[in-house]
Amino acid sequence: MRSSFRAGPRLGLRRLTAGVVSGGVLAATLVGVGVGTASAVPSPLAYEQYAYGASASVGGVVTVGPLFPTGISCTIQPGLVATAGGLVNIPGVITAAPTFQSATTAHSGPNNNQVAVTRSTVASINLLGGLVGLTGLGVTSTAVNTGAGVASAGSVSLGALTVLGIPIPLGSIGANTTIAIPLLGSITLNEQTVAANGIRTIGAHIRLLAGPNAGLDVIIGLTQSRFLPKPPVFITGVAYSNLIAAGPLSVNPLVAQSVPCNGGTSSSSLAGINLPGIITAGAITASGTAVPGNPTGGTSKISLASLNLLNGLITASAITSQANVVKSPGSPPVLSSTGTQFADLTVAGVHLPVDVAPNTAVVLPGVGYVVLNRQVQTATGLEIRAVEIVIQIGGVLPVGAVVRLGVASINAADTGVSPLSAAIDPYNTDQLSEPFAAQLCADVDDPASCNNITTSTF
Repeated sequence: MRSSFRAGPRLGLRRLTAGVVSGGVLAATLVGVGVGTASAVPSPLAYEQYAYGASASVGGVVTVGPLFPTGISCTIQPGLVATAGGLVNIPGVITAAPTFQSATTAHSGPNNNQVAVTRSTVASINLLGGLVGLTGLGVTSTAVNTGAGVASAGSVSLGALTVLGIPIPLGSIGANTTIAIPLLGSITLNEQTVAANGIRTIGAHIRLLAGPNAGLDVIIGLTQSRFLPKPPVFITGVAYSNLIAAGPLSVNPLVAQSVPCNGGTSSSSLAGINLPGIITAGAITASGTAVPGNPTGGTSKISLASLNLLNGLITASAITSQANVVKSPGSPPVLSSTGTQFADLTVAGVHLPVDVAPNTAVVLPGVGYVVLNRQVQTATGLEIRAVEIVIQIGGVLPVGAVVRLGVASINAADTGVSPLSAAIDPYNTDQLSEPFAAQLCADVDDPASCNNITTSTF
């Protein structure tokens, strides 16, 4: 196999522009911060928070998004912070909209009330060539569990609004404020939906009922904070794709979906992506499923079609990552990767089987290496990374860059201390490479010269 691998031509640095959405420079994270030892509210509930920057649908069918989502799910742990952000650019719909989302959990007050705060900010929006313009959008949903009940509130702030180029005077924006778009539709600001134990707040909801874009529905800045009953087993997980950790060229995951805490199935999709010289892909679908009971089961899954990486160095007609768990209260979880597969996978012209063995590392001469079906398992969880590329020789991406596609993780625990997912952030590439050193060095022309997988190795 070693003689069959050849690097493609060296690529110059290019601006990363997705065919559906441009990636931002902010990596999503989920971390614990300063958790105290005080007792929790007498009747703790599970946090359920979610936010995203934008989505678009036509005729009720989602065509793009949710974009740059983040959230905290299925936990009673305070002191968690989740963030995500980037630059939304939906061709023909939205132009260059920087967005940032966050979710936090906390205990507050003498009774240690549970407090869930979820935010979305959008610096500016230009919709359909100036049909609607927004600047300085801020959206917040807050829910507080006192033990005796849940109180919730939503709020929206907006710096400026134009409709058909005409400035619209703004004061305090009340809930569900609707402004007409003459002859075409409407825009609703501070759209609030109050549900049991929480609230959902949308910064701007544009509905076009007539004209050339009739049926188009665009959501800008969605946040949700609520509480759910504690399940018999806490199932958490997330499926995401297209993470590029490369310093200022980093691209946040463009599609992500968590596992619903109290059961059911949720999904998100993306029509396609085109990052020239790095990634092109067709439809991407992420889903999460939980089935509460004894035992409780959960699945995190993501599928990508028509994959082409690094100008054809890696191709596949389809790949699927799937992480599964079954757990009864008081018993250890049973984890599996059943459902993970690769269709028509080729690396530098070499065809690989559908059932690629876990943690298969392959040298990419002149580039670095790729780990296929990478599996990271703990006592309570499993993460599957279908494709993980580490760049060791600079080109379109700098040395040390990490590219991940098709990631699915699942976790099950009796307590509510497990966050939504492991942090989605860059890794130290030396530490990343170490487990595969022997395997990679065996594939180079001179294994004796392979020392700590340096750039000269490839």
